[in-house]
Amino acid sequence: MQAAASASHKASARGAQASTRPCCAVLSASGSSTSGGHFARLQSAPAARTCAARQVRAMSNAGAGSSSAAPAPAPTTAATATGAAAAAGSASPPHKKIGVLFVCLGNICRSPTAEAVFRTVVQRAGLAEAFDIDSCGTGGGNPDWFTEGGWSYHEGDPADSRMTLTARKRGVQLTSRSRPLAPLDFGRFDYIVGMDAKNIRAIRTAADYWRVRPMGGDAVPADYAARLSLMTAYCSRFKGEPEVPDPYYGGPAGFERVLDLLDDACEGLLAAIRQERGL
Repeated sequence: MQAAASASHKASARGAQASTRPCCAVLSASGSSTSGGHFARLQSAPAARTCAARQVRAMSNAGAGSSSAAPAPAPTTAATATGAAAAAGSASPPHKKIGVLFVCLGNICRSPTAEAVFRTVVQRAGLAEAFDIDSCGTGGGNPDWFTEGGWSYHEGDPADSRMTLTARKRGVQLTSRSRPLAPLDFGRFDYIVGMDAKNIRAIRTAADYWRVRPMGGDAVPADYAARLSLMTAYCSRFKGEPEVPDPYYGGPAGFERVLDLLDDACEGLLAAIRQERGL
């Protein structure tokens, strides 16, 4: 029994040794064992690569376990995190749209119509995405509209129904609601266009008041006046017209006149902006 066990133990040892033996002794083409030096002359490169692979597998299996876990990812350091943040922050900020704000007294007749007509002109030119267009009023007749606690006539109201109907006949839809001019408008809009000289004066009065008070000191730039212009300054067919007259107290002809002037002026305004901005 002891002899048998010894023989069995030796056989197992020889088997284990053979499993980890380098492949420098393999069977030749005739089936005989070939030593390492003679093997080099008989074996081709593919066979040698196969032998090396077997040896590597045998050595791996003899280790602490044949784990196939992927190598751990490199740790994130402060340097790599900073680099990633810098790369993310290097993206260009979105391009600011060209802001155009139309202003009249109550923001229910002329300026909402100018807003709608200019939108139509810009869309027709394929430039809708390049513009931020809005309209507002200068109190609607309340002289203290721009002061602390001030209020405006018509605020929140839709456009005058007579103006809306006249514009609709020409395919222009008025959708805005009345609001007063605000300090933040001077930073948002590049072009602030008044319908008449009184509108321009009211804009200046409000801006000068806001600039020296907490409610607008940081919002109204010192050069705000460079953004102001008169609507009829852009007319070509009606060149020389001093203003877009307020139609509120007149009849249907006054609303038609507003649309005639605005059709002309809005085309001229877009042309002037395109020339100035290279659009």
